[in-house]
Amino acid sequence: MARALSLDVSDGGLLGVAEGGAVLGPSPGCALVEGGGPVFGEEARRRSRLSPRLVASDYWARLDTEPLGPPFPGGLSSADLVHGHLESLWRTGRAGTDEVVLAVPGVYDDRQLGLLLGIAQALAMPVAGLVDAAVAASSAGFPGERLLHVDVGLRRAVVTEVRQGASLVRERVARLDRWGQDEVHDAEMRGAAAAFVRQSRFDPLHDAATEQALFDRLPDWLAALEREERATWRLPFAAGEATIEVTRSEAEAWTARFAEELSQQVSVFKRAGEPLTVLVSAHAARLPGLAGRLAAVRGVEVVLLPVQAAAAGALRERDTVRSPAGAIRLVTQLPRPQAPEGTVGGAVVILPPAAKPLPPRDPGRRPTHILLGPVARAITEEPLVLGTAPPSPGRSLRLEGDTAGISRAHCRLFESAGSALVEDLSTWGTYVNGERVSGRAVLAAGDRIRVGSPGLELLLIAAEE
Repeated sequence: MARALSLDVSDGGLLGVAEGGAVLGPSPGCALVEGGGPVFGEEARRRSRLSPRLVASDYWARLDTEPLGPPFPGGLSSADLVHGHLESLWRTGRAGTDEVVLAVPGVYDDRQLGLLLGIAQALAMPVAGLVDAAVAASSAGFPGERLLHVDVGLRRAVVTEVRQGASLVRERVARLDRWGQDEVHDAEMRGAAAAFVRQSRFDPLHDAATEQALFDRLPDWLAALEREERATWRLPFAAGEATIEVTRSEAEAWTARFAEELSQQVSVFKRAGEPLTVLVSAHAARLPGLAGRLAAVRGVEVVLLPVQAAAAGALRERDTVRSPAGAIRLVTQLPRPQAPEGTVGGAVVILPPAAKPLPPRDPGRRPTHILLGPVARAITEEPLVLGTAPPSPGRSLRLEGDTAGISRAHCRLFESAGSALVEDLSTWGTYVNGERVSGRAVLAAGDRIRVGSPGLELLLIAAEE
């Protein structure tokens, strides 16, 4: 009897699911290139802080044949490391496997997919088909006509829109190449190290061994803070042990800009007034505070997916994914799932705890002022223009600081017929309570306006006379 294996290959690494439920991995997308040859996955990650210059973590994202350059051996390319990493997992799963289905990122182009298939062929891997990983992860059955799949790899984040009608169809794919898990981990390391220095006068980053020890412990420590508001962290070193207390809000602040930018990308896809189901991959769910930020967007239901979601979906849908003989194709459309809503590969979907509520919104109360930090500006019949260089003369509020994604004249606020309105004038969009404004929107006291990426947030208030 034929035995099938599905592999989720991504910027974050490798994970396989075999018929019968056996799981291979996960194996992080990390390679340590030493004289004896590269090592991959968890072993490389455990040694990554001891020999940082010899570590490569972008090879799945790059997937090309260009030499990596010094300090790596001459001619070594990201494709060579993909080959080595894939081979290391295939050695474990090849016995008795007659068919392999690959779940691949939606950001791979035809050249990269061709290179991946060539590597698989060189490994004698019997690939039967390719499927978009976000579509595969969405195939278990979730409510709503539109789903968003959010993933964070080692070097980039990806948001994929999936339309759910008679079938599941991949629509738009947005990629954030500015950061990934590596940058998030670095920010967490710096934040944790600063907390140790502040509370114990011990700097874990001064020595490679204690830096690696902090790197190894930090994921479990942060996961525990998802359940508890406060935790005690203990880090042994040569002369003793350093002990600190860390709160959940403190840890979330270390990576708040990443969570904010990703939640804003979700807001770009959301249509005003429409409910939306956001599927958060296990990689993305490790970003502190992300689930809470997404849950705070009006009309959004957040689902935290198990780590095997894409691989399990690819295996479940292998009959649809399987390509005709001699022509491997990428599947971006699957039948609408008939499985009970709320299950993924047999695992129960986890809903995050409710986010901290925003100040109460009073739809019947017109805001009188907009508040940016300590500055309050009145909303009157004469428009107030917000932007990095609003026109003069006229009422304006110049926005300064982190102004990426903010136009010179971004939006304007004004009173008309007894209502306070905001009108978008920008290229990148103006958001009210996480929803993008289409033209104009009526405002209420307690609303929040966001401009830019990660941007600035302004509060609408009703001041008493």
